[in-house]
Amino acid sequence: MHCVPSPAAPPDLHTPGPPGGALRHDRPVARESVHKSASTEVLLTDARHLGEDRFAVAVRLPREQFITADRPVEGALDPVLLAEAARQAAIHLSHRFHDIPLGHPFVLGEVAVELDEPLPPSAHATLEARCRRTAGNPRRARLELEATVWAAGRAAGRARVLWEPMEPRRYAVLRKRGAAQPPVVSGPAHAAAAGAALLPPARVGLWRDRDVLLASDTERSGRWWLRLDAGHPVLFDHPSDHIPGMALVEAFRQAAGVAATHGAVGPARVRDIGELTVAYDSFGEPDLPVAITLEPHGAGAREPHDEHARLVHLTATQGDRTLARARIRCGTPGRARRRTGAAC
Repeated sequence: MHCVPSPAAPPDLHTPGPPGGALRHDRPVARESVHKSASTEVLLTDARHLGEDRFAVAVRLPREQFITADRPVEGALDPVLLAEAARQAAIHLSHRFHDIPLGHPFVLGEVAVELDEPLPPSAHATLEARCRRTAGNPRRARLELEATVWAAGRAAGRARVLWEPMEPRRYAVLRKRGAAQPPVVSGPAHAAAAGAALLPPARVGLWRDRDVLLASDTERSGRWWLRLDAGHPVLFDHPSDHIPGMALVEAFRQAAGVAATHGAVGPARVRDIGELTVAYDSFGEPDLPVAITLEPHGAGAREPHDEHARLVHLTATQGDRTLARARIRCGTPGRARRRTGAAC
């Protein structure tokens, strides 16, 4: 479970775009409308209501954004960056078109992306989205976004987000209850986390130590310990009373790459993913160790229809509490045969 706190309201979130309804790409939306403190972290530039529950959302995907790969000027754009863009779209559409007041925290339930081909090296993309409420009670509104991702004139994949806006008072009660009953972390787990060594950046396809979120467990293979820098300009754009949801997404992706490649390919391939789904179960407390564990049924098994792809299942736990679960298909997007019937 992950909450996105909402800052105070800006003067106007409804600045119109150019005549004719064309999406604009020349400036970001108000940072408050996507719950960001720095305007440089805003990935949306516009949104349009197309009728009923249909929307078009303009997205900018700069290469230097989020976690920068070892070769930021080469290859395709980062699918985890797309997941962050979909998350921001969910927040923005909630405030602008679903009457969710600014100041309401958002609890993230699931984020997913699936790519049919690598995202092209373009700075702009469009989400053709359906955003709807799945619960009618305004005091307990749950929402869902399903989107087709358009880039360079082609449908490149899909994204999906589930979330729940909360009244500030209800959120405060929820977090107070969690703080009163923290996860039970054993002494050996504390010791294992303390003794774990940060993975080399190249092992997870990165080039900066600060972006590496995993430390290796010397006692158990297939388990890593989460390492977070509260001063990270992207993952901690604003203060948080819990572990950010997108930090777990990136940690899962790093662990999946390590598990799937076993060091057999170069760093550039470690970050290749075609599908990612992360479901959140509970809040993670920032002062307790978190284990990222490879599940036995997902130990880098090859997909039956694609010898190049490996399907990995991972779990993030904090003591006796499950924080989140991930399903990741590693490998170059587009190799696997496209499935039908699933949004992401």
